[in-house]
Amino acid sequence: MTNLPEQAPEPPQRHFAPARLRLNQSLAIDGLPPSLAAMATGYVYAVYASRSPARDALFWKTAAHALLTPVNVLSTRSPDDVALALKLHGLDIDQPGAVHPRSNVCALRMSPDRDGCDVLIEALQAMSEQCASPATQFLIEGAAACFAWQDRARLIHQGAALAEWCSKTRHSVLLVMLPPLVEQGGFLPLTDFQIRFGGAAQLRQVQGEFRWEVAFWRGNSGTLTGSESIPLRFSPTDHRLVAVIDETQPCTGLLAPDEAVVMVSRDAIMHERSAPSDWRILPDNDALVAAASQAVAATVVLHYGIRENLAKLAKQVNFLRRQGGRALKILIREDNVSIRYELLLLSLGANAIIPRGTSMAQVQIRIDGVQGQLFSRPVPEDYRAALAAAMRDSTTGYVPAQRFASLVREAIERSRPIRLPNVLLQLKLETNVAGLDAVRACRVRRAGDLCTASGDSVYVFFFACHVDDAAKAIGKVFDRPLAELFRGELRCGDRDSIMAALEALENEIAELPPPDYSGLVESTQVAVAPADGDIAYAEGLPVAESTGAPATASSSLPLWGLADTSGEDPETAVSTAMVRPPRPASLPLKAGG
Repeated sequence: MTNLPEQAPEPPQRHFAPARLRLNQSLAIDGLPPSLAAMATGYVYAVYASRSPARDALFWKTAAHALLTPVNVLSTRSPDDVALALKLHGLDIDQPGAVHPRSNVCALRMSPDRDGCDVLIEALQAMSEQCASPATQFLIEGAAACFAWQDRARLIHQGAALAEWCSKTRHSVLLVMLPPLVEQGGFLPLTDFQIRFGGAAQLRQVQGEFRWEVAFWRGNSGTLTGSESIPLRFSPTDHRLVAVIDETQPCTGLLAPDEAVVMVSRDAIMHERSAPSDWRILPDNDALVAAASQAVAATVVLHYGIRENLAKLAKQVNFLRRQGGRALKILIREDNVSIRYELLLLSLGANAIIPRGTSMAQVQIRIDGVQGQLFSRPVPEDYRAALAAAMRDSTTGYVPAQRFASLVREAIERSRPIRLPNVLLQLKLETNVAGLDAVRACRVRRAGDLCTASGDSVYVFFFACHVDDAAKAIGKVFDRPLAELFRGELRCGDRDSIMAALEALENEIAELPPPDYSGLVESTQVAVAPADGDIAYAEGLPVAESTGAPATASSSLPLWGLADTSGEDPETAVSTAMVRPPRPASLPLKAGG
């Protein structure tokens, strides 16, 4: 008989219940189908997401739930920040018995002089051998620095090595990170990197709404699902992510955890006796913008008064919209002066303008009315371009007919990008009224507003005025009753009709040049003495309030021809305003009606 060498006894096999392990192999997104949420054993799953409330809810809610069973949680955050993140999402790891005895929570540190993926795999292998239960999950947040995103060949090798380690050890790995390639082009640049993974998805914010976008996903049943995009909401109770499977049904979830937050500049409520106790009140607009720069779906109420700079307000609105996304609600409350350029601010990112004189109860109604909305208009990248579009020549009052046509054309073209409404009126003279007498009676004071005379008509152009407000505006600029001067009018309120009227005027000028009354018409530029040391001019105040001159009552005229009523309607009527002495590219304020 041949004596065989004595063999060392085999180590006892560790058995585990697959059903028990599957309890924690699922993402914490309520309502998400198992085929898109569950994770199979022995695969790598990549979720690409930037730092946001949605990413925190996804990773830390998943980790907090998984730590009740054997699991391994790693993050590039500091140990204190890891403990705080888990506590904010429902699990205090400092409490005895809060986590499973075979669970592990670690802070991940990279070596700058070694291959990051090699270091990561070595750390996972060490944990697998020393403290991790068999076939358990590794949930890893923020490991983007472990991979060579700019070296394609090396990146493919790293992805294959990590996938091979998972297949060999039967551990599954969830990577939640943001590669620079995803920011630039979505999933496509990473196809070769993730080709051996069990799944790849992206947590994206699309027009203010977070979406779960799946390139492919292998569930624990082995089913492979691909090309899915599902809207997400936050639970109002614990801010857990909730999948909206049927978009036709009403959804009670929040766009972001801060959707119920209202942040207000103290100046915007300074005249109110009280404000809701749950509002967050900031000292001024600057402090409000700084505090709201990290908000996602909160409501921000900025202040606009006579001391506020319109250009600065435009910059703040545009910054908040571009920084916070489309779910952020931005409102501007007028105080002692109305905003002339509502459409400018709306195009830069504001949801709504709250007119001056609005009661506190109505303010709260307006705030409630914008909840759940997503800002859908395109947002310019540079607010300066939008401001430049609203700039107009400092020329005001009477100009010769040829120059009038040229200035109006320029103003129309400048205001097109922000859809600023303008009005051109052609006023037919009475047979016994001379053009000189009519233009002398026209006291245009608002910068950008122009008038001229040609043939049997006087032309008046109101910059940043809606056609429906033209009757009120024209009644304020003439110091004689309109019925004594004119027998009819033609109103043009959109670009095509204004351009057609200008073309007709230019043809008339070419055939019979009108006289130039420049030397016979007094200047209408009126400066107002400062009321105190801080306010140089009474911008935005009606003429009658500033100077004591009686405002001329509006007299209706018959419309000869078709009145054009297209365009966007501002909420506040336009009236004549006192302005600073003319200067190049000045920005006026709209006066309140």
